[in-house]
Amino acid sequence: MSDQQMSSYPQQQIIYQQVIKPPTNGMAVTSLVLGIVAIVTGIWIPIPILGLVMMFLAFLPAVLAVIFGHVGLRNASRLGGIGRGASLTGLILGYVTLGISVITTFLWIVTAAAASSSGQ
Repeated sequence: MSDQQMSSYPQQQIIYQQVIKPPTNGMAVTSLVLGIVAIVTGIWIPIPILGLVMMFLAFLPAVLAVIFGHVGLRNASRLGGIGRGASLTGLILGYVTLGISVITTFLWIVTAAAASSSGQ
């Protein structure tokens, strides 16, 4: 190509744009994931022998889901509602798992007390 042919093409102008990421609510997502883990392991709590193991495995994720859910709700109100649904879902799943744990433990204690009193 000759110099005349190369100069007839206009040069491309490169425009650099800064990519702005939308805000995210990591606490809400963490609460949701921990709530799902808690309810999946917590659903096995009422089963007698397996339930003892699952109660210990489900308790920590349930408590953490509740804590992160409350923090995520506070962040959601600051971010204009981003992550509110995930925070609420994590909170609900965490509280449901804790409720299953408390009710099952209460029923085991009542059953053990009834069995010991009838055995005398």
